[in-house]
Amino acid sequence: MNTRIITIATLLAASASLHADTTQTGPNSYTVDEGVTFIILNQAASHFLISWSDDSGTFTGIVDPTITLVSGETYIFDNETFSHPFRMTDDTLPVSGTDGNYSRDTSDIAVIDAASLQPIADFTADPEPVDDQITWTPGNDDAGEYYYTCLVLSHAAMTGKIIVEAPAACPADLTGDAMLDFFDVSAFLSAFNAMDPAADFTDDGMYNFFDVSAFLNAFNMGCP
Repeated sequence: MNTRIITIATLLAASASLHADTTQTGPNSYTVDEGVTFIILNQAASHFLISWSDDSGTFTGIVDPTITLVSGETYIFDNETFSHPFRMTDDTLPVSGTDGNYSRDTSDIAVIDAASLQPIADFTADPEPVDDQITWTPGNDDAGEYYYTCLVLSHAAMTGKIIVEAPAACPADLTGDAMLDFFDVSAFLSAFNAMDPAADFTDDGMYNFFDVSAFLNAFNMGCP
């Protein structure tokens, strides 16, 4: 088997093995680095229970989690409660507490509306029997902290935090789509064969096994 075929086989094997979408960063804190649908239920009038699935597994009934999202990914918040309108706000909403135990410090709807993401209708998911969802693709300019809360004013404890992070540099993402897959492998091989500087991962002006190894290491590290 020649060197090129070995290189292609190795790169394809690496591309097939890369899956890591959700990382738990604390008891009630999760980073979800690819778009998913969050299913929203409730624990009486005390908490939202949020569930989702991805390549990392299934996360079920997490109590008011702090969720870190990655800009450029599309996330859906599907409200399947029966009496708890779900609203997303910026960090000006008066809130106190810690991950998994936040509480909204105001019952003034005008204050909540003023902090709400705009347009308000797009960031409010009404409860059943309405089939209502929030679909959000935050951009890099949206990086920061946000809250979600129940619009029933007396349900102040049904509150949690959302963090949006811009993706860090991802050198193996040669297609620039914030994902690592076969297309990045193909782009690397094309650049490598053309002796394009994009494939010079060791930055030494040469194109050899060390560039392939450096690309594989970057690919296996994934995109933050």
